[in-house]
Amino acid sequence: MFSAVTADGKLIQLAGSYSKEKAAELRKKRWFCPVCKSELDIKLGREKLPHFAHKKSRLCPGESEPESEYHLEGKRQLFLWLKTQGCSVSLEPYLTSAGQRPDLTAESGEERLAFEFQCANLSADSLKSRTAGLKNAGYRPVWIIGAKRLKRLAAQFFRLSAFHWQFFEVHSFSSLLFYCPDARSFYRLHSITPFYTGYSYACLTAIPLHKANLKDICHPEGRHSVRLPSWGRAVAGFRNKSGRFLSEDAGLIRRLFYERHQVAFPFLPSEVFIPVSAGFVFASPVFVWQGHLYLRLAELSKKGAPIRLSGMVHDLRQKIRGKEIRMRYGSQDSLIGMAVKQYADFLCLQDFLREIENEVYMPSSQWKRPQTAEELRRRDLLFFGE
Repeated sequence: MFSAVTADGKLIQLAGSYSKEKAAELRKKRWFCPVCKSELDIKLGREKLPHFAHKKSRLCPGESEPESEYHLEGKRQLFLWLKTQGCSVSLEPYLTSAGQRPDLTAESGEERLAFEFQCANLSADSLKSRTAGLKNAGYRPVWIIGAKRLKRLAAQFFRLSAFHWQFFEVHSFSSLLFYCPDARSFYRLHSITPFYTGYSYACLTAIPLHKANLKDICHPEGRHSVRLPSWGRAVAGFRNKSGRFLSEDAGLIRRLFYERHQVAFPFLPSEVFIPVSAGFVFASPVFVWQGHLYLRLAELSKKGAPIRLSGMVHDLRQKIRGKEIRMRYGSQDSLIGMAVKQYADFLCLQDFLREIENEVYMPSSQWKRPQTAEELRRRDLLFFGE
């Protein structure tokens, strides 16, 4: 940590312009933790910035986890940046009502913000508890993830784990915010659309620290767009490599398509790979939850029966209750309905469904399964382009 007090309560913070030589001079004085009042030492290692640490191992309510050099430097840079934004900034303040010590707090106009630069692992329970504590103390939490935890797998595909998805929920399912102190840049990951476990489409926007402003960082514009050719390449990759290691829900879909339509797994219809913005609510791969919808639509189409959106949602919820589809965030009925509506809208746009009444559909003449690999390739091209 960067903050300490003298015996008479004078506060000092090492996040400013203290060199190692100046910090070494400060060692001649006694320093104390502003929270637990125990004595601190000034650390002057080769790798880490000058910082304070408790002399004796003890529990301090202001400490949640060890701080790496990466975390300390990121926190220092964010502190100095916030000062340039015309904010009233506090470094490592202890919020008594929350029993927490966020990395930074800032007041801008009537808004009170609490910044957490999260580099270490954090459980979902801890994240929810700390977020609630900050809100109850009157602050709007802004969680910034260390950019070392951002793994790009392809041009527009990233590996997102449960660690990332929990922050996506805290940020109202809009985006993820990262910061890299080495590059001195923010990175915002938006338009996040899962393909399968650990492989998600997203757009990445870099915001250099010297160009960043508080509004853009804390109040980003909501947007969602998927570059269909990039998504189409992921579909092509699936067709070339599918079926090696399957989760239970994916294995079930493979079996159902083969039993009912004699369709081998690499040749699943294009209609089960639709990129919809609300698809993040499902932990199952896109072709699993959409595969169950497709099978139901095909059944109703054969009967010539109308397809009601409410019925599609009901069928999907039954699959969820039967654990045939995995959810990422527990019960999210509104998001499930939104995902199904977006799926139906896409098929209407491609003229595969016709909306004959409000949220009531009939399959169009286009609703025919490709019979050859070439027909399937053309269907993929129609849906996703190149």
